[in-house]
Amino acid sequence: MYQYNHTRPTPNFYHDVAKGNIYNSTAVNVFGFNRAVGTSYETIWNDGGNYAYPSSALTMSVVSTSAADTMDVLISGLDINYNPISETVTLTGTSAVTTSIGFFRINSAIILSGSNAGDISISNGGTKYAFIEALLGTTQSAIYTVPAGHNLYLVRIDANSATTNGQKYLYIRNVVTTGGRTLRVSEATFATSQVSYDRQVPFKIAEKSDFHFEAKSSSSTNEIAIFLEGVLVKDN
Repeated sequence: MYQYNHTRPTPNFYHDVAKGNIYNSTAVNVFGFNRAVGTSYETIWNDGGNYAYPSSALTMSVVSTSAADTMDVLISGLDINYNPISETVTLTGTSAVTTSIGFFRINSAIILSGSNAGDISISNGGTKYAFIEALLGTTQSAIYTVPAGHNLYLVRIDANSATTNGQKYLYIRNVVTTGGRTLRVSEATFATSQVSYDRQVPFKIAEKSDFHFEAKSSSSTNEIAIFLEGVLVKDN
């Protein structure tokens, strides 16, 4: 009989990655949804529309639509050299607070207590770079940038929708930008409630690469959610 020992690897590789038992490897889970995808491609994130990456490191304005939101928010991202950075800011309701450091990329944001009554926007100059919808507590964006000195290996992609009509379907694709080159890959369509890609050979995304998933509907509007699992590996 197998007996678990917290100092040794288990038979489940991904369990060990999540626990930090695998050297230089970190689990990455990315969740995104868009409730109103139209007939043109747009990013799968709950603010809707097409996401725009910053062109330089920017200090961010953080504000809620509710005066009741006074909790801490942890913002995690990358600096201009693609090195990981993070900052915790304390919300003051509908009055904006500004980060003390500049973010070149934002990979996630999450509240650290309670439940956010309002929508929380993280922006600069009127452009939103992260969004926490009311009551959700964390970003829901299929957007990620790989830190310097790391590679990301995607192992599973699940897309979900209420679409079950064979005359109406969704397109999805992955957009990867690195070294000034943009690739739109893995385009697929589906007209079922769920489609899953369980990769036998992980899809490698190199350091300093921006990637996001986007979708469009064959007609009118549609909703879509996506779940991504991967392993972030630091180069030796």
